[in-house]
Amino acid sequence: MSWYKDWFNSENYLKVYSHRDESEAERLVELIVNNLNIKSDSKILDMACGSGRHAINFAKRGFDVTAVDLSQWLLSVAKENARENDVKIDFVFSDILDFKTTQKFSLALNLFTSIGYFDNDEDNFRVILKAYDLLIDGGYFVIDYFNKNYLVKNLIPTSVFSENGMRITQNRTIQGNRVVKNITLENSGSVEEFYESVQLYSYDELYDYLKKAGFTFVKDFGDYKGNNFNKESSPRLIIFVKK
Repeated sequence: MSWYKDWFNSENYLKVYSHRDESEAERLVELIVNNLNIKSDSKILDMACGSGRHAINFAKRGFDVTAVDLSQWLLSVAKENARENDVKIDFVFSDILDFKTTQKFSLALNLFTSIGYFDNDEDNFRVILKAYDLLIDGGYFVIDYFNKNYLVKNLIPTSVFSENGMRITQNRTIQGNRVVKNITLENSGSVEEFYESVQLYSYDELYDYLKKAGFTFVKDFGDYKGNNFNKESSPRLIIFVKK
């Protein structure tokens, strides 16, 4: 399955997620920095940086950031955003599983539900193993993922909104153990269609994978404000673990 390669390279991707803004990214970065013991000049790896929201925020705080993504379009946006913010980031065009470096990092990040894209558990688990391999001993890994129980109970089947004259329709369904979103973009008579398909991992399943990889538990949160995680009512599952 490679839906993400086409969709993340679409210039319309950021229009669909325009509500995921800089202030949201800043809240998450603040949560991470305030709850982990990492020096301000530490090496950080953003494992799926997208348009660079989180990477730039870390760089502005003095961290040495490497940001990897498989979308050339999103990387071009991220590089421009970094220039506008006058920060230096090592941007790398690569599938995170193919990314190679001799560096080791104090913190690895997998944010905004950037795991679960692959068809099989083995490939999804490889993302976690990759993070473990790239960390120094004592380094941290942070996953920001949706909370399966909350998502299933609160799934909105259809939503429609407009962004800069474009009508965006999103239809969501649960198919097996995946959440699938069909996206229709209508603009001046033209129609484009994309979709997303992400594995629904529970709290216990993710923790089992992290433990199997060798990580130890640090803490978890249920939203970007730092509220405690609740399996039924938290919209997010933000996990902090240590190598």
